[in-house]
Amino acid sequence: MKKENLDNFYENVFKDEREVLGLCIPITMIHKQLFNEGSALLLEKFDLSSSEMDVLASLTFNNETLTPTDLYESTIFSSGGMTKLLKKLETKGYVSRSSCAEDKRSKLVHIEPKGVKLVHEALGLLIHKDNEFFSVLDEEEKKVFFRVLKKLLYRVVER
Repeated sequence: MKKENLDNFYENVFKDEREVLGLCIPITMIHKQLFNEGSALLLEKFDLSSSEMDVLASLTFNNETLTPTDLYESTIFSSGGMTKLLKKLETKGYVSRSSCAEDKRSKLVHIEPKGVKLVHEALGLLIHKDNEFFSVLDEEEKKVFFRVLKKLLYRVVER
């Protein structure tokens, strides 16, 4: 999108009930940009999909052991999709699975040291890329934006 088109969009969108588009469309565009850049980086540098990274990061930041149910509740996968994803990650040596003491039918998923190392390396690159993107904001703008996003995310959780 050209800057001229963006200026026209903002000039016209705040005239009536379409005002909410001035919030929704930019959020969508920013998400797409950051997601596409992040996905390309993960694939190029680590041969990892963003879905695989989501699972590994969930394990890393949630005690390194979760049930598949906990994992698909903390990400956006169905149980069937999670099973396929876990098999891929297990084949790559990033996770392992063991029987659950409370429920023998269930398997616990553990992140391996190789997976933890990968998460930290990948997050370092993603953080650098995202910091570069958000460098157009000064510190006060970042604080306000953070508070607004937090408020909106709580709204998502309430729904």
